[in-house]
Amino acid sequence: MTAPPDVLAPALDSASEELARRASRFEVFVRLGESAQLVLDHDSSLERRESRELGVACRVWARGRAGFAAAAGSAARAGRQAALAALDGMRPAADPLPPREALGTSGSALAHSVVDSEARELFARQLAAAFAAGAHRVGLVQARLLTGTSAAALGTGDGFQARAGAGGAVVELLLAPPSGPWRHVHAAAPSLADLRPEALATRAIEACLLAAQGDAPARQLADVLLAPAVAAPLVVALAQHLTREASEENAPAGVRVSQAWHLVDERPGPAGLLPLPWDGEGLAARRIVLADGGRLGERFATWERAQRTGERPGGAVRPSYRHPPFPGPSNLVVLPTAAVRQAELLARLGSGFYLVLPAGPVRVDHASGRFALRAAAVAVRRSRAVAAHPLVDLRGSFRRLLRGLAVTGGDVESFSLASAVTTPSMLFRRLEIT
Repeated sequence: MTAPPDVLAPALDSASEELARRASRFEVFVRLGESAQLVLDHDSSLERRESRELGVACRVWARGRAGFAAAAGSAARAGRQAALAALDGMRPAADPLPPREALGTSGSALAHSVVDSEARELFARQLAAAFAAGAHRVGLVQARLLTGTSAAALGTGDGFQARAGAGGAVVELLLAPPSGPWRHVHAAAPSLADLRPEALATRAIEACLLAAQGDAPARQLADVLLAPAVAAPLVVALAQHLTREASEENAPAGVRVSQAWHLVDERPGPAGLLPLPWDGEGLAARRIVLADGGRLGERFATWERAQRTGERPGGAVRPSYRHPPFPGPSNLVVLPTAAVRQAELLARLGSGFYLVLPAGPVRVDHASGRFALRAAAVAVRRSRAVAAHPLVDLRGSFRRLLRGLAVTGGDVESFSLASAVTTPSMLFRRLEIT
């Protein structure tokens, strides 16, 4: 499933030839993505799917006009189609393209290996066997295993060229506890070999049983301990919120930030789930510090945005070849303040709530800077579990999230969400529970 070296070249060359006839300022981005999905249902049946797509995106600027377009298909033909569509769609705009001297590569992208079908099926069978063992009565409704690799190339009209590769594995479980709502469990790693089916099953079963039945808690402000699976989507939502171009009165500059926050976008690696050697428009990958030392750091910026705002560029992402680069997180990492064990985290929580699994996406109101997340939770008193709550709503503002972090754990896990994110458990003071 790894792309041969010459697969991307025909698309890159054909697009560049078309664009060069009418402009010298252009960019061609080519990505080949290959993935394999294995679905294991509760009746032990297996469904296999494989996909392969090559896409080309072109940005061009000439005489005060800019254009963007994307196309998929056979390499050379897709390259020509994307280039011609970008030229035809040019509209009055400032030059969005970085100059040649700003481009480069760096970092230590993780090596990725191809996972064969036998390895996927073995993993699925071992996962099913782990759920079948014991008397826990948590049923495995469905397991989805997704493995994939991608190869990308970027070339510009002034001679810059760079290549990158990436890969990873995602496992998603749909589980039926003996009572209460079904649960969704997510895990990600650079390779399927980095995940252990027995350990994954054990953690998932324990999380499901912790909050299988119970009543809704009374509305209150409480201290909350978030398991990595609950912390991860909130970290991504926070990073995305900080990226937004805020008005002066809503700008985050005056926000109090806890000393416990050490949030970075570890784009060059080696930490995190998805390091890459360059950003979404070809600037050399670099670590972007979002919160550290009791203060906020940078916001993500593309080259074009940086020219307007004075921010530092290098924070562009491309979710797919169909999207032009835009500012956003890529490889988020919450660096633990110390390797605090679970027992000590519960001791520091004292009385409050331990949120073990998310039960839906984070809902964000960017105008007010508030968020809400539904999750399964356990009420804790004097560091002991006293009640289960299958569904609670965690609510608050991002400002409170930034100032309320007390400590992080040492139980680091990775997730593939809107961004790659790697985080430990996180203990916050005074968030709203309903």
